[in-house]
Amino acid sequence: MNIDILRKLKSNFWLFFILFLSISLNLISIFYYLFKINTLILVISGLVALFLSYLFIHFNTSESSQQVDNQPFSWLERILGGLIIVIFIFLFRILAKSQSFLAIDSPWSFISPLFFILLSLLLILIFLLFYFKNKRSYFFISILYFLFFSISFFVYGIAFGYDQLLHQRALREILKDGFILPKTLYYIGQYSLELFIFKIWPWSLELLDRLLVPVLASILIPATLIFNFKKRDFNFIVWPLIFLLAGISSIFSYTVPQNLSFLFLLILLFFSCNRDFVAVRYNYFFLFSLVLSIGFIHPLSGVPAFLFLVILYVSKFKLLGHRLIKVLAYLGQVLILPLLLLLIGGRFSIGVFDFSSWCLRFLGQENIFLNAVYFFGFNKNILLLILAIAASIFVFKYRRFDLRIYYFNFLALLGAYGLSCLIDFPFLSSVDKSSYANRILILAGLFLVPVLYELSVCLLRKIQIKSVCFKILASILLIIFILSSLYLSYPRKDNYFNSRSFSISNYDLEAVRFIENHKENDNYIVLANQQLGAGAIKEYGFKRYYGPWFYYSNQTGGLPYSYYLKIIAEPKKETAQRLLAELGADSVYLILNDYWWGFDKISQELQVISDQVYDIGSGSIKIFHLK
Repeated sequence: MNIDILRKLKSNFWLFFILFLSISLNLISIFYYLFKINTLILVISGLVALFLSYLFIHFNTSESSQQVDNQPFSWLERILGGLIIVIFIFLFRILAKSQSFLAIDSPWSFISPLFFILLSLLLILIFLLFYFKNKRSYFFISILYFLFFSISFFVYGIAFGYDQLLHQRALREILKDGFILPKTLYYIGQYSLELFIFKIWPWSLELLDRLLVPVLASILIPATLIFNFKKRDFNFIVWPLIFLLAGISSIFSYTVPQNLSFLFLLILLFFSCNRDFVAVRYNYFFLFSLVLSIGFIHPLSGVPAFLFLVILYVSKFKLLGHRLIKVLAYLGQVLILPLLLLLIGGRFSIGVFDFSSWCLRFLGQENIFLNAVYFFGFNKNILLLILAIAASIFVFKYRRFDLRIYYFNFLALLGAYGLSCLIDFPFLSSVDKSSYANRILILAGLFLVPVLYELSVCLLRKIQIKSVCFKILASILLIIFILSSLYLSYPRKDNYFNSRSFSISNYDLEAVRFIENHKENDNYIVLANQQLGAGAIKEYGFKRYYGPWFYYSNQTGGLPYSYYLKIIAEPKKETAQRLLAELGADSVYLILNDYWWGFDKISQELQVISDQVYDIGSGSIKIFHLK
């Protein structure tokens, strides 16, 4: 390997690293569909990815990125840096001490208020460090990103939610058998990446899964923005990264395929903003590999990513019929995702759209902190609308033709979001009905990020010539906005909002094991909230189904869960027996957690109709056995 290649690898390390991950993911996913995943497949895919990534860098003729200026810290910078490191240590220590294996309704119920005080001080010190324009301070931005993204990892002792445990179990099944049936056209991208990393990972698969998105996002988002905009002034890199953190902290706080696909899409968008990079046809191998990875991880992100790349390519190189291709691609951005939602069981239902969330709300009945937080929280759609209008003015008033591709993709996906809001899912609970539309709204927002980046640069140029007092006031407002965004990114229980979402607890797992160890036979069903179902999947996998329904009821809907609600609302043994007759089961276990509203009254009524009653965790959970 000659000196020139070493120099290229060093200056293009992030390009090489991301392409290596992407090609590995793609190859393993293809092998999975054609065959199965085993150690040989993982090794071959890794070696081929390494070779192709090396060749890409070797023959890359685009201009290498500038190197980070390794100027040493001054004595004042060293003091600031030392204080920042000390506060980071205290903040992570607070989070580690806040870990709980109980049913968590909100992480803020377990984290000391001192966390926000120290975090405010940390942000002030980081902002002061930015004044010196030392590029070594990029490191602190990544640590700050990880702090924001890792709260669920530290506080939730078992897992953040149902989906996370489901994917962890699927990983275990693939690790054991090499595949899981049915072989779906989604999620396998994340599974491939995790199983590939797991071969050199010294700890548990569950730990890898929980850290994957928070760690990758905290490293790759700052790194790719720095890589692609390194020719820009220091302030035009660090401050947009701070602004961006306030907008995306909820997206990358835990690992699920949808969030990982959002990360790869954001990386794709950052590279597409690099004019020198996208001007070379050769580099579209890298971009196409990213798009393929996004599709393997989650098609909901993969489809818009593919259409965006088509528009970018035909626009840059003016291919024959490029205008017609662009029109069709933009039309596809509007229509394809809603059509996919209809294909998976959705149906048009005019009048489903909720306009109340788009009305401005003023608050004032609580303390100043909550009032400030929920002013942003309750008016987030209004703020998004203001940003969209500002982006529109910026793109067209300043004739930023280079940004129109992002703006038009944003508008197209906003149209797809509007159509998706008119699609109802009868088989989902009221909590989950809007989840698909909300994901499309996030996709639209991500396409607006490059426009907002350039808009923030324009605003920063104006702020730079303002007085010191104005800059201090702007920094204070930014800190308030960042803290509000972080608080709103996680489940909450306060005087304004109650998420009513509890995490899985050790007692839930104990209840699952108790039923399995004391069962009369395997022909039983369990009626419970979805955290118990997640516990069953974690402990025993996808063990048994009654038709389309898992033997533990699921809150997302279905026959068993509807019976669960009926029996709790009006406890009758006949209701349980009707369910047993419909499913052909011998007995039913009904589980009631102590956080259920009216727990004591419902427990007394259920005890009357039950054949056996069991207590778990000193009465935290009651199990009612009906035959």
